[in-house]
Amino acid sequence: MPRRFHRKSRFGCAECRKRRVKCDEDEPECGRCVRTRSKCDYPHVESNQESPPSLSSASGIPSSRVNHNSSAPGSSFDLLDMTLMHHYVTSTCKHLFVGVQQTQVWQHDMPALAASNIILVHGFLAVTAIHCAWKEPLRRDLYRSRALHHHGLGFPMFQEMVASASSEKAEVIVAYSILLGIWVYAFPEIAAETPSLDDILSMVEVIRGSRAVFRLYREVILESPMHAFLNPPLLATITKGQDSSVFETLQLLQDQVDHEADKNSVRQLRIFLHRYMAGSDHNRLAANWMASVEDGYWVRLREHHPNAILVFSYSTLLVRASEHECWWMSGWSGRILQACSDLMTPDAKAAINWTHHEQRIRAGGDELAGIVKSSRGWA
Repeated sequence: MPRRFHRKSRFGCAECRKRRVKCDEDEPECGRCVRTRSKCDYPHVESNQESPPSLSSASGIPSSRVNHNSSAPGSSFDLLDMTLMHHYVTSTCKHLFVGVQQTQVWQHDMPALAASNIILVHGFLAVTAIHCAWKEPLRRDLYRSRALHHHGLGFPMFQEMVASASSEKAEVIVAYSILLGIWVYAFPEIAAETPSLDDILSMVEVIRGSRAVFRLYREVILESPMHAFLNPPLLATITKGQDSSVFETLQLLQDQVDHEADKNSVRQLRIFLHRYMAGSDHNRLAANWMASVEDGYWVRLREHHPNAILVFSYSTLLVRASEHECWWMSGWSGRILQACSDLMTPDAKAAINWTHHEQRIRAGGDELAGIVKSSRGWA
């Protein structure tokens, strides 16, 4: 009589597998265990606790592997996100900062890093949505909504990462903080908002906070592709502007304010202006001054000391000179001046001669913008 074969049971109960007999695999108890009154247990395969990154069916972008709840609701992407990501790698990344190296960082290196860090994907999409809204006014509401959506998903991840910062996360934190800074400066333009001075300072404080992470892990960042971003290119020196009246204006401001923190901030503004004239990346200088002034001055600004507000208003000089070539700084000179003016009382304005300073700031900003345009050969 030929030997009878049966299909090998791969998922039988523990008792049948122990006895090496066929299990009918009925659950919760198989037939053999019922008949023999044996305890019937099925050894289920343990799921891998470190599952591979999931792929969104719409985007094909891997979710985070930095333990930030990559499979959480809201982390999926749709066709609009695919369109935005395409726009990012073909256009937006080329209009963030100046220089071929910067394009390499933001078009190639950072998207590669984003393949395992979903927070950066949200950062790219949030910034690109604003860029599209800026370029396509008729679809502004759609893009503004999507910018807010991705900012709302990415920013809580960022806060969590900063709270538990480590050398492994440092590059991602710095990269996202840069994207966040662009978002902060760009969003009011498409939102048609008129932020108060406190609104502006709160936005800038987000960026100031992330600088502490960079200082802590500076050596790690300098060994990463991000090091190219930290060494901005030098453009042609603007020699014509070295005798600009703006330098004299800033010296007069430094002589007028009496608190040392205010004086130091004016000195720093003058240093940034010299860098501007020396050809440093204009797009980031104004934003960097706001983010890097000393804490003592920032406290005075937060407390609304008139002279501190006056010094802050002079940062408009760099902003105004940059707006013509930096889409994400567009409109900021007017916002800052308006916010400073709205906050001060008539008596405070009279005490610091606000009207005179406002006129000098506007004239100086226009002068710098004209010098830059002329040196670059722009109409």
